Amino acid sequence: MPSIEIVSIGTDKLGLPQADFEIAIIEENRLIGHRGLFNDFLKNKIGVMIHLGNPDLRNEKEYGFFAGQIINWDFEPGEIAIPNMDNGETGTNQQFRFQFKTYYQIEIAKIINIGLTESPSNDLYFMTDYQFGPEEGKIEDLKLTDFWTRHDNEGLEWNTLYKLRS
Repeated sequence: MPSIEIVSIGTDKLGLPQADFEIAIIEENRLIGHRGLFNDFLKNKIGVMIHLGNPDLRNEKEYGFFAGQIINWDFEPGEIAIPNMDNGETGTNQQFRFQFKTYYQIEIAKIINIGLTESPSNDLYFMTDYQFGPEEGKIEDLKLTDFWTRHDNEGLEWNTLYKLRS
């Protein structure tokens, strides 16, 4: 299942109360993604990471934390083949783009806006890590308005770290 994380650069706390959000959130001041695709990129950065998760994980954050329920899986439909790990299959390169369910977009935008506002340098990273997405991760700079335009029109790309600015 996908990991979706938001990083506010240069701040040590956002103080987001879980009660204010239907999606599950974990706030940490160590920049280590749950799946790890961009951890090397983040290792010399300082900031706060917000992990986004399924609404049913709001009170159960200890054992597995992922965000599949907030994704509109009909945006890029297709069958996912479960890889045979014994044969060296990884399962990558099966899905490439996604959108959030409309219902959760306001909450996600709120978290992004808070993160941008609280960052002294106005730097925020939005990143995804999905085992069935592209094999290689990529990094892209976008204005926040272009991020949402892309989301709405062509979809965001899995396994991408978006450097967002106002």
